[in-house]
Amino acid sequence: MAAPTLPGLAPRSVSLGVSTVFSLASTAPAYSLAVTVGLLAAMVGDRAPLLLAVSAIPVVLVVLAFGELNAAEPDCGTCYAWTSKPFGRHVGFLAGWVVIAACVLVMANLMQAAAIYAYTVLGLDGLADSRPAQAAAGIAALLLMAALAAKGITLAARTQVVLFTVEALLLVAFAVRAALVEPLPRVVEGAAGGPSLTTEAVVAAFLVAVFLYWGWDSSFAVNEESDDPTGTPVRAALAAMAVLVVLYAGFAWAITSYAGVDRLVAVGEDDVLAVFATSLMGSGGGTVLAGAVLVSALASAQTTILPSARAMFSMARRGDLPAVLARVSATGSPATATWVFTALAAGVYAVLVGTSDAVLADSVAATAVLVSGYYALTCAAVPGYFGRAGIAVRPVRRVVLPVVAAGTFGAALVLSVRDSSATSLAAVAVVLGAGLASLAVVRRTTRATRATRKQDR
Repeated sequence: MAAPTLPGLAPRSVSLGVSTVFSLASTAPAYSLAVTVGLLAAMVGDRAPLLLAVSAIPVVLVVLAFGELNAAEPDCGTCYAWTSKPFGRHVGFLAGWVVIAACVLVMANLMQAAAIYAYTVLGLDGLADSRPAQAAAGIAALLLMAALAAKGITLAARTQVVLFTVEALLLVAFAVRAALVEPLPRVVEGAAGGPSLTTEAVVAAFLVAVFLYWGWDSSFAVNEESDDPTGTPVRAALAAMAVLVVLYAGFAWAITSYAGVDRLVAVGEDDVLAVFATSLMGSGGGTVLAGAVLVSALASAQTTILPSARAMFSMARRGDLPAVLARVSATGSPATATWVFTALAAGVYAVLVGTSDAVLADSVAATAVLVSGYYALTCAAVPGYFGRAGIAVRPVRRVVLPVVAAGTFGAALVLSVRDSSATSLAAVAVVLGAGLASLAVVRRTTRATRATRKQDR
C-alpha cells in the first residue's frame, strides 16, 4: 500500500540537524523537567536520575521499530500508513487518529502552560490563575505557532532552532549551577535516598519517565521532507534520545545533589525551576526560567502541530479523511490540515479549561493512554508488515525487539487506563469518537459519489 506521490510537500528541506531539533523540541524538556522532577523524587527518591536513564530503553526499541518501517515506506502518515498494510485500513485509520488525538490532548497541556508562564513573565500573576485569561492566552499562542507552521517547513525549522537553543542553554545553565554550588542544608540531617521503594511506586515513576520522552517521533513525521527520507528520521530520533537521556538524568542528578530529596518531595508537581530559581540564578532567575518554560511550551506546540497536520494530510490523500485536507500551499505546507488540527485543539483546550479542575493532570493522563496504544500497535505491526521473507532477513530488528516493545507498551496502556480519571477517559473517548465518525462520513460520501458516477454513465 505505497503512498501516492504528491509533489506538494517540500522535498529535501529538512536536514539531520533540524530533524533532531524537531524531535528534541517536541518533548518540551524544560517544561517536562520542571513539573516532574519533584514528582519522581516523591516516588523513587534519589533513584530518579537512574530511572530516567533506564526508562529510555523501551522507547529506543520503539524508535528502532519505527526506523524499520520508515526505511520500507517513508510516509508522513507514519503509524497510519504502516499499520494499514498488516492490519487493514480500519485499524490503520484508528492508529493514525490516535496519534492525532494524543497531539490534540497534549496541546491542552502545552497551551495552559504557555498561558500561565506568559503571564508570569509579564508579572501578571492574577491573570495566571484566571481560567478565562488562560483560555485566551493559550489559544492566542496556539494560533501564533500554527501560523508559523502553516507558512512552511523551512520557517518552522528556523523557528525551532532558535526556540530550542534558548531553552537548552537556560536549562543547562540551571543544571550546571546546581551541580557546582554548595548544596543546601538538608532538611532532615542524615536523611538520604528519600522514600522507600515499592513496586507500585517504581512502576508509576517508570510510566511518568517514559512519557517524558514522547515527541521524538516528530522526525518521522517530516520524513518526506527530509534530505534522506529513509535514513534521516531514525538517525535524528536516536540522536535526540541520546541527548535527552543525558539532559534528563543529568538535570535530575544536579538538582537532587543541590536541593536534597526531602525538598524535591515537598515541591511535588510544582515547578522545580521556579522553586529554586532565586537561590541558583539570582533575583531575576524566576522570570528568566519562567521564560525558558514558556519557550519550551511554544516550541513543543509547534512541533506537535507539524506531525498532526501531516498525519491528516496522509490520511486525506489516501481517502480516509476529506480530500480538502490533502491540499498544500505554494511553500509545500499542508496548511489546510494545519488549521483544521488547530481548530480541533483549540476547541478541546477551551472545553477542558472550562470544565476540568486539573487540566494538566487530565490531559497528561489521557495522552499517556493514547501514546501507549499507538506505540504498542505500531510495534506489533512490524512482523506482519514484512512477512515471513522479511523477518527471516532481520529477525531481531523485525520480530524480537518490536514484540518486546509492543508488550511493554501494551502493559503501559493497561496501567494508564487503570490510573486515569473519568475526565481523562472521557476526553479519550470523545476525541476517538470524533475520528471514527469522520471516517464513517468520508466512507459514506465516497460510496455515494461512486454510485452517482455509475448512474451518470
